[in-house]
Amino acid sequence: MNIKQDAIPNVVREKIKEVEEKNNIKLSTIQKILCSIEGPILTILDVLYGDVNLFVLDQHMEQANEFIAGKLEINEGDEVDLREVIVHKYGRPLAYGLSYIPKDRCSNTIIEKLLKEDKTTGRILLEHEIETITKINDITIEEPTAKLQNLFHASEKMIVREYSVIHKKNVVIWSKEIYPLSHFKE
Repeated sequence: MNIKQDAIPNVVREKIKEVEEKNNIKLSTIQKILCSIEGPILTILDVLYGDVNLFVLDQHMEQANEFIAGKLEINEGDEVDLREVIVHKYGRPLAYGLSYIPKDRCSNTIIEKLLKEDKTTGRILLEHEIETITKINDITIEEPTAKLQNLFHASEKMIVREYSVIHKKNVVIWSKEIYPLSHFKE
């Protein structure tokens, strides 16, 4: 029997392949998994390394600029929660995360928890049983900013994954996760 088998389309797999070819690199299996999971990488890092920790570097409310308003599909000037975190193990930084959360799309309880607790946004959504879907927007390799060089004590290129968390057809979180290219090489 001759059966024609077409490959199952996978946008994320194709994006990873494009990043590898463009940058003349080969990502490890773990890096590919971290780039492709639907949700924050903290759960995978916790499984791989055991009891990783989250440290909030900065968190405050601010008005959305044009860039953030576009990512969150809100109006420029709307209030958003900016949250910068570092995931670490014994003080060794594993990954940096930057998130923006539109205040008008969250309950006061969730905003209060975000501002007061060192929990991931994913864990807070799970505690409140808020069903979401994650859309990976982009995967790139970028030069590190001065802040990232300082956090990771490295000047090497970084893997950047940008994604949106969607609830009832609205973006409730826009996030970017970054880590050095030498991390998670198996």
